[in-house]
Formats: sequence, C-alpha cells, structure tokens
Amino acid sequence: MNYSANYTDENGIVHAVSISEGDSIEALRNDSEVIKHKFDPRYVQIEEVRAASGEAMHFKVTVNAPSHYLSSPNDVSPKECNSMTADVICYIGYPLIAVKVFYSPNHYLASPNVFRSGHACIDEWRVFKSSLVTVVDKIVHDMIHDPNVTLYSSPANSDMILWHKDGVAHGRFPTISPKLLYAREYVSLPTRNTVNKTTKTLPPLPTRRR
Repeated sequence: MNYSANYTDENGIVHAVSISEGDSIEALRNDSEVIKHKFDPRYVQIEEVRAASGEAMHFKVTVNAPSHYLSSPNDVSPKECNSMTADVICYIGYPLIAVKVFYSPNHYLASPNVFRSGHACIDEWRVFKSSLVTVVDKIVHDMIHDPNVTLYSSPANSDMILWHKDGVAHGRFPTISPKLLYAREYVSLPTRNTVNKTTKTLPPLPTRRR
C-alpha cells in the first residue's frame, strides 16, 4: 500500500509524493535510532513502548529536569516538578503522515504550546521538513521552557503566555541549558532533516537499507 501527500517546494510549486508501507516503516526505524542516540540519557530518556492498534511506533519521552505541569483543563496555576513525560505516536505513512504528541490530561506540561486536553502543538507538519526527530527536539526543549520553541503568537493555551514570558524575563526559563539535553557528539551539529533552500529538485524520501 502506498501513502500520498503534497509537497510545496521553495518556489511554491506543489508536487504529489508517495511512499510505500515498507519504506515508511524503514523511515521510522531510521529516525527512531536517531532519537535514541541524539540525547544525553542523564536528562532525556527515550523509551519505545508497545504500539496500540493503528499505531506504527509509540515512544515515551521523559526529560529529567525542573519543569511545571497543570492538573486539569481548568488549571491555571503551574506546579513544580522534576521531570515531564510525553507520549509520541507515529503512524504508517510517515514521514508523509504527521506524528502526534500528548501528555497525561492530569499531568500535562504548563506551556503555551500545549492544549488543555494535554495534546501538544507540534506546528504545521511539512513534508521533507518535519520528522520524528524535529518533533522530539521541540518537545524536549518545551519541557525545560525554552522560549526558542514557544509560539506566543498562536498559543495552544493562552493562559500560560504571561507566566511563561515572566519566567524568561527573570531568567528562570529555560530551567537548564538546552545544550545539556544532547549527547556530546550532537551539541554542535545542525538540526537533522533540514531541507537546503537552494535545492532545485525534490528531496528523496527515506528508503530501505539494502
């Protein structure tokens, strides 16, 4: 079975692209290996758990660093904690089909980027730019309240904007240096899966190793 999506290139031209189920699974395997080795395990733990029906892969991503959580949809008083965990779910058809991220609804990240339901906003999914790697990068930064990933202009939870900005202004956020999140060999590397803006042809989709 093939999965299809549209890709808009740097000239605004829309192209139809597709990927087979086998190549989708291999793309997931490749990117899952990246996230399992990209981060410093003292601060970031990546655990693959059994995928439920309809899921291709399911991960629990935990950041062991000071953070804050909310305990219900109506909660507006962030509470301190020493770690946060999110579920990251991938589907067959990846990387053409978006990854989803959610927290427990009674212990979800206090962030402008997280809806009151506990689901995280991962930004618009862009073929050839978005990936499991870019999503995990964003959520681990969000868990330490790094303002570089905070979208104040279009928040998922507007009640957290002033609180978050105040934390940044007073030097409380991010709660640890973002560099500590990464394994040493990744600290100075550019973000993976970034498309070169000078590319004039379609970037290839991930294919199976031979």
